[in-house]
Amino acid sequence: MEIDTYSLSFVFIKSTNGNTKMNLRKWLSKTKETITTTTTTTLDTVVLLTANNNSNNKKLSEKQQEEKDKLFEDIIGYDDIKRLFRMAINANDPVHILLIGPPASAKTLFMRTLTQLQNSYFTDGGNSTKAGMIDYIFNNEPKYLLIDEIDKMSTKDQTFLLNLMETGIVSETKHGKTRTIHMKTWVFASSNNITNITRPLKSRFFPIKFKPYTYEQFYEITVKVLKRQNINEEIAKATANAVWKRIKSGDIRSCVRIARMAKSVQDIDFITETFLKYYEP
Repeated sequence: MEIDTYSLSFVFIKSTNGNTKMNLRKWLSKTKETITTTTTTTLDTVVLLTANNNSNNKKLSEKQQEEKDKLFEDIIGYDDIKRLFRMAINANDPVHILLIGPPASAKTLFMRTLTQLQNSYFTDGGNSTKAGMIDYIFNNEPKYLLIDEIDKMSTKDQTFLLNLMETGIVSETKHGKTRTIHMKTWVFASSNNITNITRPLKSRFFPIKFKPYTYEQFYEITVKVLKRQNINEEIAKATANAVWKRIKSGDIRSCVRIARMAKSVQDIDFITETFLKYYEP
């Protein structure tokens, strides 16, 4: 049997002693034997896997990529930022991204979407504590750490985060005992204002600054987000208009709250009027 060693990726040997996977050229140089169609008692089966078998791996890779593409399907536009995130997620070593912008911008949607990543941990910078974060990290070893409003973290907690991003080491001493863990963690964070973030921590991020939505962007995104929550399209459209034009807000979270309560367009009018009656800026 002739063998084209240039088209082969590895040889899979099934023997009486078990299965062994070995690089073909390494195996040939080790055995210095000619492979024949007749096998011995110690070599039951030789299966040569060629480069053509990589097609299965390619299909798997395409499927994984398709799943990653679906990760951001609720976000309209920003294809360059979506690609950037996919590149960061696929990187062999951690890449950290900081989203900057006002509440009525795409950063909120990106942060919400990133929570779908497997083995991720979402925390609010204003409410999180170093102790709580450390306990979760030791117990779960998250691959992705998602921090909303990172600018609200204390300087002490920012120092802890900086050490994690720089060294991949988390260490804690409590009651005279020290525990340490080494891990690869990607940090994706958002911030309304970066003035409260320490300079060393800022330098570890790839920063992206968003502008507020235009009405057209806000309307299209709101309708799509609400429809995915099984909210009637007519109610979704009326909600988007009410929040933007009457409440004068570009916050999609307000749309979600209103639309969840409304069963009709008349309900939206009532909720909006009640909100404006008691709202104090």
